[in-house]
Amino acid sequence: MRLCMHNLLDNSSERVYFKDLDSRFLLLSHGYMLDDAPGLSESDLLGKTDFDIFSEPHAIAAFEDEQRIIRTGEPIFGKIEPETFRDRPDAWVQTSKVALRDDNGTIIGTFGISRDVTAQVKAEQILTYKSLHDTVTGLVNRVALRDRLSQSLALLERQPGQVALLFIDLDNFKTINDSFGHETGDKVLVEVARRLTSVARRADTVARLGGDEFVVLCTLRADDDPRLLAERVVRSIGQPITKHGLDLTVTASVGVVVTSDPTTGPGELLADADIAMYRAKDAGKNCFRVFTPSRRAQVAANHLLENELRHALDASELFLLYQPLFSIKNGSLCGVEALVRWRHPTRGIVPPVEFIPLAEELDLVGRVDDFVLDEACRQLATWLGEGGWRDDFTMAVNISSIELGDPSFADHVAKVIAEHGLDPSRLCLEITETSLIAEDSDVEAMLAALSALGVRLALDDFGTGYSTLQRLQHLQVDILKIDRSFVEHLGRSARDRQIVAAITAMAHALEMTVVGEGIETNEQLDELASLGCDMGQGFLFAHPLPAKTVAELRRGRSAHRGRQSRPPKVAFA
Repeated sequence: MRLCMHNLLDNSSERVYFKDLDSRFLLLSHGYMLDDAPGLSESDLLGKTDFDIFSEPHAIAAFEDEQRIIRTGEPIFGKIEPETFRDRPDAWVQTSKVALRDDNGTIIGTFGISRDVTAQVKAEQILTYKSLHDTVTGLVNRVALRDRLSQSLALLERQPGQVALLFIDLDNFKTINDSFGHETGDKVLVEVARRLTSVARRADTVARLGGDEFVVLCTLRADDDPRLLAERVVRSIGQPITKHGLDLTVTASVGVVVTSDPTTGPGELLADADIAMYRAKDAGKNCFRVFTPSRRAQVAANHLLENELRHALDASELFLLYQPLFSIKNGSLCGVEALVRWRHPTRGIVPPVEFIPLAEELDLVGRVDDFVLDEACRQLATWLGEGGWRDDFTMAVNISSIELGDPSFADHVAKVIAEHGLDPSRLCLEITETSLIAEDSDVEAMLAALSALGVRLALDDFGTGYSTLQRLQHLQVDILKIDRSFVEHLGRSARDRQIVAAITAMAHALEMTVVGEGIETNEQLDELASLGCDMGQGFLFAHPLPAKTVAELRRGRSAHRGRQSRPPKVAFA
């Protein structure tokens, strides 16, 4: 029987062993000695204990398990535990142990089987690590952060205090990826992670949520001020990066939120910190802002507006009004400017200042622009089909810097013009002066392509963007629109009169038509007329009008002679 037992043990791939009541080895498999006691024979280990093979902590744990089995008779099955040695790398084993009984059922020791699961455990550890850490920076990721945040908030129930969250977003990081490539972008992220770790305390959690977003989680002591940490974060990230083969500077916008309420949800805290971060963006970036509860209501309102705007584009709630443009010399109707409005089902008419910035932020401005261009051209074709309009009557449409940067925009304009059967010279595209501040050859190329189509080009809000005469000479612009801020004080400000006179003379020298914007008084109109301004628009003439009212205005007026003639003032209908 003993020979059979030895044959079984010697051919077993598992580590099999029998121990007496004092946890001394009675019998061992050959594999046990090869793996756990190299260089020792079975006779060397018989009568010995785990204390002769393993480290003391591991030997104590094994002894306690075996003595508990001897006392209770309850077995242990499939226990995975670290196997630590005094002089070799640690391992992991899966162990089952049961009571060893004699023929009468009396417990006389223990019987155990162990197998090495080190490879399996290490693979699981790697998977667990990867599931909780960012692969680029090595910081904990969103999943691990939420878990730690939940623990920090739960701790507030037992130990009153405060939890602070810093939400960090790199400013204009997309430009780095687009300009230098994602490999450089990753180097920047690694350096930012290093800097955040260096300014945070050892007990703080620094995490990367993804992209260029990071978070620092802190449990605050009574005298801690999270704003000081936020200042260090902004200052540290803003230092030039001159390692890893880099020579550039990035900045960060930081949102700070603090709570002492243990019922606060992790998602709610992250959302509030995100709100504060966007306040820092709005404040000019490279700074931090602290969350205030009133901002949550504003964000909720913006979120509602966002959903409603998406619906408005699908439900045809956008419509156009038309701001008439008159000849200052004879008062004739020269054209109109298409202005988009939103007919909200409950809020009434929403002006563009409230939804165009949101559309730009949501990448919906392209859809809005497409609607305005198509609807304006459709309406112009309808009017011209009725006859009786001036040969040079134009429809002006505002175009955004986004459209100027779209290489396919000129082709799109040509397609819309053709679809509505228009003479291209009837369409005037207005661009703001501020969109031309940068010396962008692509923008100039786009203006040249639009001009080649035969459409007219107008430079809007002139005087606010600091364009130079030299720059204007290279831009194929037909019309210069003087910003209302200069027109507003005509008749009362000699300086503004000189500015308008200079702009008018410069534009005429470049063979451009001059338009005065925002005319509201006869005094302003007289001044513009005396300075040689060609056309004007403003509430003195008419508010933005529906298409039907514009047609009635055209049919109900006759040409006026002389400077003293006045276009009729038409109220919004």
